[in-house]
Amino acid sequence: MTVAYLVFSHQYPDQVRRLLRTLRAGSPDARLLSHHQGPLDVAGVETVPSGPVSWGGASQLAMLLRGMHHALRGEFDWLVLLSGQDYPLRPLSLIEADLAASGFDAFIETAPVEPQDEFALRYLYRYRRVRPLLARVARPLLPVRVLPSGVYVGRRAKPPLPVRRGSDWLTLSRRAAQAVVGADARVVDHFRRTILPTEALPHSVLHASSLRLSGDTRRYTRWDAGAAHPHLLGVEDLDAMLASGMDFARKFAPGAPVLDELDRVVL
Repeated sequence: MTVAYLVFSHQYPDQVRRLLRTLRAGSPDARLLSHHQGPLDVAGVETVPSGPVSWGGASQLAMLLRGMHHALRGEFDWLVLLSGQDYPLRPLSLIEADLAASGFDAFIETAPVEPQDEFALRYLYRYRRVRPLLARVARPLLPVRVLPSGVYVGRRAKPPLPVRRGSDWLTLSRRAAQAVVGADARVVDHFRRTILPTEALPHSVLHASSLRLSGDTRRYTRWDAGAAHPHLLGVEDLDAMLASGMDFARKFAPGAPVLDELDRVVL
């Protein structure tokens, strides 16, 4: 069985190199792919052609699909999507053996989108970029979202399939990856005009398929109350991480001492 690890990153190149080297040490026969904003120069790593990426919008979805298309040009049975601030919690040999024996096609969360929640505002509307003044005029009547790429105003739209949502970080069989990149053009067009489309397009496509999905993402994160991003994990979190039985954890700060402790387990 061949596993491909696809790492998306835009900062902390030394930390990304460390992750890639750990993956290589733990799985000598795996395919390693990197989509990074700049050269990394790590031997044996396939470079996915990159372009400008802005968080939360269409370019982030394009990055995801571009990386998956690139992976599908080569061989793999399983594709593991990682960020540059992820790190394994178990030996790669055990992770890969469990994937082979799992009986699933994907490890992915597919939570429903409720009509009145924040996710409905993200995915049941289509957004377009506008001038800030127009956004202020529209705000009482239409949802407004501010992203790094600009200010966007949304209009209600009917998605071409039932919308599901979940984490960006997925573990997909080859069949599941093919289903995502082969999504109908109407589906891609809808989600590319939503907010954070990478957290809904794969989930919606796979939920609508006949593939066997596990709702367990196999990822460990710690969220503080009200926080917009996961807690930066440290040595104080080591016991909880290892006890979780998860495959990977995130996020880690560059050079975090806990990574040395995880190396003793992973390697």
